[in-house]
Amino acid sequence: MSQRLTSEQREWEASSEAHGPKFAAPEAEPVRLIIFGAVPLSVELCRAARTIGWTPYVVDPRERFAQAECFPDAERVLAAWPVEALDELGGLDARTAVAALTHAPELDDEALTLALRSPAFYVGAMGSRRTQGRRRERLLANGVSEAELNRLCGPAGLDLGGSTAGEAALAILGEVVAARHDRSGGRLTMSANAIHSSERP
Repeated sequence: MSQRLTSEQREWEASSEAHGPKFAAPEAEPVRLIIFGAVPLSVELCRAARTIGWTPYVVDPRERFAQAECFPDAERVLAAWPVEALDELGGLDARTAVAALTHAPELDDEALTLALRSPAFYVGAMGSRRTQGRRRERLLANGVSEAELNRLCGPAGLDLGGSTAGEAALAILGEVVAARHDRSGGRLTMSANAIHSSERP
């Protein structure tokens, strides 16, 4: 059954342009997302980062896991420890986000120490609150200052309530995007901020 249209609807249907909300053009120099841990979540996080024009990298010293074919959306997969990998990638700057995903102190602690002492705009780590507490104690004992440690987002991600790897990747990337624009990541209906951020570092 065909819908009965008003004259205004018919006019709009026939002559309107195909525009919607206006968005900023993609940045000329993509944001980098450096992921420590060649784990299944990294696959989804790389894929999600690519959808918004960011450049993801995966770092893990375990060559048996750090295989490029396992991370098709990663710009590079580096089988190296954090110090070596970051040196090869040119270090961390203010256009770089870092996510540590292994839960393993052997890898994550080194990566987080380097990231927390860098200009990286986001530093996040997976793990339960109990894991985060133990991680904080280790990092403090290894010389990370309280001020540096306060930059750590852990558990990483927004509280979306998801349970799949794809949903976890979305939650993490959402928090990273919010940090990029100095936002809390809350619901727009509860925010007094402008919908779109007009300034980028």
